[in-house]
Amino acid sequence: MTQQSPMTADREDWVEIASASDLAGARPVIPVDLDGQRMVLFRDEEGRLGLIGRHCPHRGADLCFGRREDNGLRCPFHGWHFDHTGQCTEQPAEPLDSTMYQTIRLPSFTVVEHAGRIHAYVGSGTAPAFPASADT
Repeated sequence: MTQQSPMTADREDWVEIASASDLAGARPVIPVDLDGQRMVLFRDEEGRLGLIGRHCPHRGADLCFGRREDNGLRCPFHGWHFDHTGQCTEQPAEPLDSTMYQTIRLPSFTVVEHAGRIHAYVGSGTAPAFPASADT
């Protein structure tokens, strides 16, 4: 895994966090430090990018070592599954009728790929459209 250099953002803007080539290969999952937060960047099976909190909220397991499956990451410790938005979608040890997973969400950032680079929006609220003229 390639550790990305720490990012800092003092304004609401799009910030380059990785190169698309960093996610090339059989396991497109890398750690990213963004604005002081430890995150994990991944590409799901449908090609969508996800930038979510790096540690499972259950026991703190590092999701960089999680299994990439079902369009998300599965925690290597107890199997909690998170989609590209950070939403928990499954908790295998809970009763079948449990809906607790619906209340669990990891921090996440909106990400886009442009010109071979991956950018995250580090601002509040809904991310604006990525600038079409961006050549960063």
